Amino acid sequence: MPTARARAERPRTRRATGRRVSPRRVASPVITLTSDFGLHDPYVGIMKSRILQRAPQIALIDLTHEIAPFQPEQAGYWLWCAYPQFPAGSVHVAVVDPGVGGARVIIVLEAAGHHFIAPDNGLLGLIARSCSDARAYRLDPKALSALGLSFASATFHGRDVMGPLGAELAAGRVRPERLGERTELLLGQLRPAVRTRSGALEGQVAVLDHFGNVLTTIGAEDLRPFRAPQVLLGGHSFRLVHTYTDARPDECVALINSSARLELAVREGSAAARLQPPIGAAVQVLERNA
Repeated sequence: MPTARARAERPRTRRATGRRVSPRRVASPVITLTSDFGLHDPYVGIMKSRILQRAPQIALIDLTHEIAPFQPEQAGYWLWCAYPQFPAGSVHVAVVDPGVGGARVIIVLEAAGHHFIAPDNGLLGLIARSCSDARAYRLDPKALSALGLSFASATFHGRDVMGPLGAELAAGRVRPERLGERTELLLGQLRPAVRTRSGALEGQVAVLDHFGNVLTTIGAEDLRPFRAPQVLLGGHSFRLVHTYTDARPDECVALINSSARLELAVREGSAAARLQPPIGAAVQVLERNA
């Protein structure tokens, strides 16, 4: 028979009502990895090894390693869309770094309960612009040295600094404010949607995805004031539908995707091939009867 003390120490799974209650689950630390490394070469595996040597208990999630080479703002857009899918306290390491070894610095951004580590090249601009609590810190070499980190190579700071630093942050052994002084980061070209003086909503083309969908910086919440939204891009007009099957064959339409962002799509086709929009092109939303 269990002792009274043992019975008292058992986790309670029923309330006084007799209903079963699941034990509270506490999210474990998570590190996401985003890069333009691809998987042909061993760079991703090497960076993961350096992270796990410092924090073997940390869950590593590959967000993507297929960012177009040398396109940091593409990586930043996907992070902006994806980070809400991860628990608070997650650390996001993004290494799209055409200026590696040069004058650019490395930034730790604290925003919306998450930490982001990336080169200061516009990658984190969308997140910084959209989070009112965003605070950016410029890494101090002395703070890195205290953690046993240094820029050992001029060409692989993801391995030498950003990945291992992500492990230290996720493990709770260091805080961003201990890593360097507050700074203003480079915001880049892409920005969240804004209202113009005429009352139109204006965003931008941000990414052309694997399916040929044209993804924009306009969010679902931005469309709420519109009763009958009309979407415009490059002289073309698109109706807003609920899902791909609402489009007529070969019709290009606008819809809100799973990231709560406005996209342009052709049913079982490619809006990117049809429209060929440049990244950064203006996308407008108007009242249809205005």
